[in-house]
Amino acid sequence: MRGKATALAATLAMLLVAVPAGASSPGPTPSDPSTVEQQLADAQASRDAQVARLDELRAELDFLLARYLKLERVAGQASLDLVTASMAEQVAAQQLADAQAALDARVRTAYEIGPGGILNALLGAESFADLFMASEYTARTISADAAQVDSLGALETRLAADRLAAEAARAALAPKQLRLAGFLAELRTEVDEVQRLADRAGLRVTSLERQRHRIEDAVARQIGRNLLPTGATGRDQSALLALLGPTGGQTCDTPEGLVDAGKSFSGYASWYGWEFGGQSTANGAIFDPRLFTAANRWLPFGTFLKVHYGGRCAVVLVNDRGPYGRLERVIDLSMAAAHYLGVGVSWVTADILVPADGIPT
Repeated sequence: MRGKATALAATLAMLLVAVPAGASSPGPTPSDPSTVEQQLADAQASRDAQVARLDELRAELDFLLARYLKLERVAGQASLDLVTASMAEQVAAQQLADAQAALDARVRTAYEIGPGGILNALLGAESFADLFMASEYTARTISADAAQVDSLGALETRLAADRLAAEAARAALAPKQLRLAGFLAELRTEVDEVQRLADRAGLRVTSLERQRHRIEDAVARQIGRNLLPTGATGRDQSALLALLGPTGGQTCDTPEGLVDAGKSFSGYASWYGWEFGGQSTANGAIFDPRLFTAANRWLPFGTFLKVHYGGRCAVVLVNDRGPYGRLERVIDLSMAAAHYLGVGVSWVTADILVPADGIPT
């Protein structure tokens, strides 16, 4: 018995030597507070890194969007240059065709009369007065033909110059279109990366949807601008724009040719500019931000509005639809009209004006 007790004591002594006082068992347990704290700290650090990366990507996306809008304004100016050059080319081509037709008519008439007819007129003159008139007619006919030939040459030269200008405008627009398309692809990739990172982090990025809408709006504008190289020049609205009067709409008076319909409305006005330059409005006219025009959701095309803001007035032609998305906004002014009035997103009052001879259909 005593031997067993001695052996047990020896065993305990060996265990005490192997495991010193105060030593813990091998490997921390999951319930160890220090381990939980470390895991929480690691998770927080990972989340902070994701949030920082999200902030970095959002800022980068805002920068790219701002840069894209600047490039889009440049492309808008180039688009309008193309439209203007194409219109000049069409006018020159029509004038040349008219002059050619007039000259052809004179040549046919001269051929039908023939030299014998002119000689008979001269020989058949019964007085010096008749002879003078026949000679004068012959001289004027020859002179007119020569003048028409000269005019035809000048018109051909002008058409060639206008055609070169249109081709140069197309060539200037093409690289801008490609650059915009590349930027749009980059923007879409960037916004998708932000979305994936936000989903992984379980975060909701409130500004992301707004940025995505801005990108899709830019895509829609790009599609409209891609139609321009076909040479479309839009619906002619020069007769309606002439009704704005000599000030081009910078007046509180009702221009001659327009009458007040006796109805007004109020609401917020916004504006749009070069990013839509050279594109078709809803009525088929080409948008030029330098003209006093506007978009409205319900008024017939061809009506006018006298817009009041800050003690100033502007008369604008309604030729487009909008604004969309925010019903409290009742009118989208062209850049020129908005800048003249000092409008950003501002509460305005608008009087409805119509052409004295009725709204064109």
